[in-house]
Amino acid sequence: MKRGFAVIFFFLAIAVPAQAAWDVRPDAPPEDFAAFHQRFSGDVYHYPRHGAAPLGLIGFEVYADVAVDQDFGDEPFVETVLDDDPTGDLLAIGRVGVRKGLPGGIDLGVAYGRALEGDLKFLSADIQYAIIKGGPLTPALSLRVTGTRTLDSDVYDLDQYGGELLLSKGFTVLTPYIGGGVVHSKGTLNRTIGPELEESDTQGIVYAGVTLNLLLPKITVEVEKADVIQGAIRVGFGF
Repeated sequence: MKRGFAVIFFFLAIAVPAQAAWDVRPDAPPEDFAAFHQRFSGDVYHYPRHGAAPLGLIGFEVYADVAVDQDFGDEPFVETVLDDDPTGDLLAIGRVGVRKGLPGGIDLGVAYGRALEGDLKFLSADIQYAIIKGGPLTPALSLRVTGTRTLDSDVYDLDQYGGELLLSKGFTVLTPYIGGGVVHSKGTLNRTIGPELEESDTQGIVYAGVTLNLLLPKITVEVEKADVIQGAIRVGFGF
């Protein structure tokens, strides 16, 4: 349990303002900006990192998570779109958030996130409806809708909306799940000279994960694919 608290406190540090190591350049070339937007918007998507069963009226979860795109810094657009190189050539996206169960098999969630070592911050929200709530012998199936928007950005603005189907089956302490859907992302580059640039991208997303339910904490590991494959881990508390 002590390790779980240490991990979540580490992740919660992303909510504290820090000196940014990199940001998007206002003079980024259009073709390179389009490539950056496609890659970044897929990495920053608000994946579930939990199963399809509803939390229930008294259920809630508080969590912190991080997702890592290991080869982000190897892309050619890094030199022309970012004003500094990501450490270790990876892009890490951290979030802290909360989910709350409501009547009728509905869950609501909201999260604050940032690109670690970067100056891009964002707010995400989601609503999930359990089509099949699941039980001891049956899986759960849910429809999930998400939205993400950048916060306090002077150069790069992201508006993103997605929809998914999520399937899971709970066992004693393990809940494996899979899902997929589509996400639409609009990126705007506010240039210092000339009109702003806009790029829109629609892409499919798929993911699979498993939650180890220790109550305090819950630990989830997820593999995700939009433009590229990335991995994520979540530490959560609740019931």
